[in-house]
Amino acid sequence: MPCYNHGRELAAYLPHVVRHGLPVIVADDGSSTEDAATTAAACTANGVTLLRLDANHGKWGAIQHAVAYAAEQGYTHILQCDADGQHDAQAIPEFLQLSQQNPTALICGTPQYGADVPTARLKGRCISNFFVCLETAGACKLDSMCGFRVYPLGILVGVLQHQHIMPGMPGDIEILVRLYWCGIRVIPHPVNVCYPEGARSNFRMLRDNVLISWAHTKLCTAALLHPWRLWRAHKPR
Repeated sequence: MPCYNHGRELAAYLPHVVRHGLPVIVADDGSSTEDAATTAAACTANGVTLLRLDANHGKWGAIQHAVAYAAEQGYTHILQCDADGQHDAQAIPEFLQLSQQNPTALICGTPQYGADVPTARLKGRCISNFFVCLETAGACKLDSMCGFRVYPLGILVGVLQHQHIMPGMPGDIEILVRLYWCGIRVIPHPVNVCYPEGARSNFRMLRDNVLISWAHTKLCTAALLHPWRLWRAHKPR
């Protein structure tokens, strides 16, 4: 769970996660002093591992630190979810069961939005999903930015060792496309997503939309230069 200045939200969300009996790793991505203290207290209270990053590396920078730690501990799979509590933790057992039945597949969340989803955020995701569909020759028709997923750790580590994944918000998009290019089977599964009133968001409209646009530029260029990747993304699994 990457966490940046979401100590209050994490404290409310963690009990819903740990009740499923999973070892939990929280990567505090250089939160402010006050939020870092709240995050540390929540982790201690719930008996979970806290990785404290001294500086802000961006969402996927924090995730990569957690991935490296999980690999060192000998885990075979990781479930990624956001610390702000938007993802319904009740979906965890279903995702784990799917992963156990399909151990080499990526189990990717398909968001089930309520009436509280911001219109601008929904439209932005639709645009990003359109480009991901292009970048995978139509193979990926999923929500490319949903951060609720189960990864086979060995496969994920292999990709991260050979590719520089953008460390911020675009990382969810880029890693999904590159896993398709590796020929990984991707299984979608629904997860309820909420946007509580007053909730804080780390998404910065101008900065992150520019970074996402750059990520799609990079991925489209790579797809054109190496068209065999499109075949691997679209081959039967």
